[in-house]
Amino acid sequence: MKRFVSILLALMLFIAVMPTTAFAGSTKTVYVSSTGSGTLNLREGPGYEYEVKGYVKHNYKVSVKDTSGVWTKVKVKKTGKIGWIRTMYIDGTTKALGNGYKAIIAGTKVYKKADSSSSVVGSITTADTVKVTYTEHDFASVKVTDSGLTGWIPISCIGGTVKLTPDAPPSSSSTVYRTTASTLNLRSGPGTGYAVIGKLKKGTGCTILKSSGNWRKIKTLKGTVGWVSRNYLTASATARVTASALNVRKGPGTSSAILGSLKRNTKVTIKYTSGNWAYITSSKLTGYVSLNYLKF
Repeated sequence: MKRFVSILLALMLFIAVMPTTAFAGSTKTVYVSSTGSGTLNLREGPGYEYEVKGYVKHNYKVSVKDTSGVWTKVKVKKTGKIGWIRTMYIDGTTKALGNGYKAIIAGTKVYKKADSSSSVVGSITTADTVKVTYTEHDFASVKVTDSGLTGWIPISCIGGTVKLTPDAPPSSSSTVYRTTASTLNLRSGPGTGYAVIGKLKKGTGCTILKSSGNWRKIKTLKGTVGWVSRNYLTASATARVTASALNVRKGPGTSSAILGSLKRNTKVTIKYTSGNWAYITSSKLTGYVSLNYLKF
């Protein structure tokens, strides 16, 4: 009996001093950003004072190798890299930072670094949204939707996911029409007595520059100008996407937030144009796209 107790005590002591890696290895998921491509640093040791030796991306699978306080040593399954990250980023404890635009309250300070003692690069003056691109410590690197301001804010200042809606068309925007005749004569003036200067295919997109009786001076979305009968015009031109993935934005410009993307050959309806940008609707998205990637 004494021998059995001795063996049992020895076994318990062996278990107590075994490294945590003996029980680690469970597969977990890292949630670190809202972009799907954001990264979290892998450090040589359990602390921010240790050097960065690699990174792990949002939604990557990792196996746990060791723990120390609020830090966890992980091995990235996809890359084989090993390093330390904050435990808070594993298995959904920061999943609230998942995909999408996040609400942010007015008055939030934006810092140059992931530290409230660093310099302030700006502030969010009105209620807005942000896109999270990176996380470090208890801070998130963000881009403010309306102003484009970038910097770091405390994770605690970030609210829930917000669905962005496109801006209203600018006052300078033009309503888009399409031609309905199989072949429509484009004339030099407002009447059949004027010379035919071109022919337009059915469905050609255009905007109206001037009116004269039953005639409209138009400009096609490719830049051709002339006169046509209004009887062969109807609002909302249709087109198809030519890019493999066309970004649909909140406003007419590349600095505006991306609401989503459309695949090649997706059919869209053009409501308005503003410069080289079109306000479109599709079965999935509404917003602004570049005219350069639409085929009529």
